[in-house]
Amino acid sequence: MAILREYYRPQSVGEAAGLLARGGGHLLALAGGTKLIGLLETRTAPEVEGVVDLRSAGLDYVRSVEGALHVGAMCTLAALTEHAEAAALAGGLLLRAVRGEGPVNLRNAATVGGAIACAEYDSEFYAALLALGASVTVLLTSSAPPAHNSAGERTTLLAEMGPVHGLVLEVQIPLGAASGGAARIARTPSDRPIVAALAARGHGGVRVALCGVAQRPVPEGMPLDPPDDFKASREYRLAMASIVARRARAELGE
Repeated sequence: MAILREYYRPQSVGEAAGLLARGGGHLLALAGGTKLIGLLETRTAPEVEGVVDLRSAGLDYVRSVEGALHVGAMCTLAALTEHAEAAALAGGLLLRAVRGEGPVNLRNAATVGGAIACAEYDSEFYAALLALGASVTVLLTSSAPPAHNSAGERTTLLAEMGPVHGLVLEVQIPLGAASGGAARIARTPSDRPIVAALAARGHGGVRVALCGVAQRPVPEGMPLDPPDDFKASREYRLAMASIVARRARAELGE
């Protein structure tokens, strides 16, 4: 099991940010723990000496405000899909994407903020957020790299974000998308995808995002650099990217 020297459960975002800044990289934020606990258990992150548990920091909510869903970082994937507006958005696109993240016990623990922070290359949920034009609010701390070392909140389109340097606070998802489409290629229906495409039609037209074809999910049209692993070769993933994108668009009548 993981051996930690420090454990904190702050009661506010400010307290959490202060702890993480003071930790200098030796403290990590603990959300659902679906990835972090594995790293700690296997000693893959030996530099980590403690965690800052965010369960009591007030980040577990879903609110509809001025045409957008405001989703707190600690909202679980399962809880998000139980929200009526989230479940209905883009013809149920989020529901379909969340089911691709893993079994129900994982979805009950995994959080929206964790999915954003990890940006796993085969995350259909992350790709769905890209297709829906989501934005993310991050609280930067002094422990961030020098180019991002000024404290404060920043809200950025997910499509324009790189790696997260700070604490994910909230995701904003526009409610304008009326329909959605999805296509995936996987070894079995219950596996995470080898390659997948998520599409949404909104006021700005159709957006398509891909996963399984780069280090993180990307909007269609971005450079692709897929992995070459036991699931599929780089060449296969590149060949399938255009196929799943076309299938996802076809669901929208494109």
